[in-house]
Amino acid sequence: MMRTGANPSKAGIPAYSPHPLGIALIVYIPFTEGYFENSLEILSYQIESIRSTTQDYDLLVFDNGSCTEVVEELQSYYAQKWIDWIILSQHNLGKAGAWNWIFAVMPNDLICYADSDVLFRQGWLEASLQVLEAFPQAGMIAAQPNFFDVMNGEGKAHLNLQNDNRYEYGEYWPSEKIIEEYCFGIGASEEITTQFYKEPLLAITKRELGVQAVSGASHMQFLTTRQVARQIVPLQANKGLLRSETLGLDTKIDDLGYLHLSTREPYVFHMGNTINQRLLDEFQSVVGAALPNPPQGGEIRGTKWQRWLANLARHPRFNRTFLRVYNSLFRALYSENQGP
Repeated sequence: MMRTGANPSKAGIPAYSPHPLGIALIVYIPFTEGYFENSLEILSYQIESIRSTTQDYDLLVFDNGSCTEVVEELQSYYAQKWIDWIILSQHNLGKAGAWNWIFAVMPNDLICYADSDVLFRQGWLEASLQVLEAFPQAGMIAAQPNFFDVMNGEGKAHLNLQNDNRYEYGEYWPSEKIIEEYCFGIGASEEITTQFYKEPLLAITKRELGVQAVSGASHMQFLTTRQVARQIVPLQANKGLLRSETLGLDTKIDDLGYLHLSTREPYVFHMGNTINQRLLDEFQSVVGAALPNPPQGGEIRGTKWQRWLANLARHPRFNRTFLRVYNSLFRALYSENQGP
């Protein structure tokens, strides 16, 4: 006898009904040293911020070839029901490759994507939905003002609104605080930072609702709809992180006639890969929990040999040499997993 009894699922047990909002993260932490030394802790801040700022959502994490320690931590979050779905990949499929999985399978009506170093602030969803209501043509909405035109002026979808009297084009001059925070997040040079202070952002206003959005959006974090998500995949995905491949997402959205938009105020904070007092203050303001102070900027810890090497690495010529050695070792150790 091959079977005993009947499968209880056939008795009409209901299937899970997803929430309207699904949040998806791509995690790539191949090891916990060097560049990735703080990445796992930063990921924990991100998940805590989502839990503190958002209600009624499903969380999907796509692990893109991380080390065992990271996978075990994700499984711990899953066991605590902080994560609803985990996709574990033995190989790095690249950012665009992971997007192909995420946007093809997430069942939610609204899909928020974020890199694994994004801190969510209170109001991020409400502000994003306000823009979506005013601009139903939006294909992606970032919860942070967009400063870079990733399409280099080749986007055409937003031109459809120029002759529509329901919308008004204008200039938006973000505050010094907004510019400084954005530049801090991307590690912008002084030259780039100065340029941001000199040029306004392009803004579009829905007259009837009085809602203004900034033209453009970032790949770091954005909200889209399931309808749009299904149309933009598959994307070309041959590299871990290649601009021409991630740009394919923008090109498809624009070709379909959808807009790239972002909010006027920053409702997300780009943490990067370094834990500093500013990050901890931001985290505390979101979750209301104090954290221990990090090492002061520039402080070098470790053995005498490590301190000597760290000081040596500050010299430009040695710094370039060390980086070449680091990159060579990285490729040798993780040749199948390059990229985010």
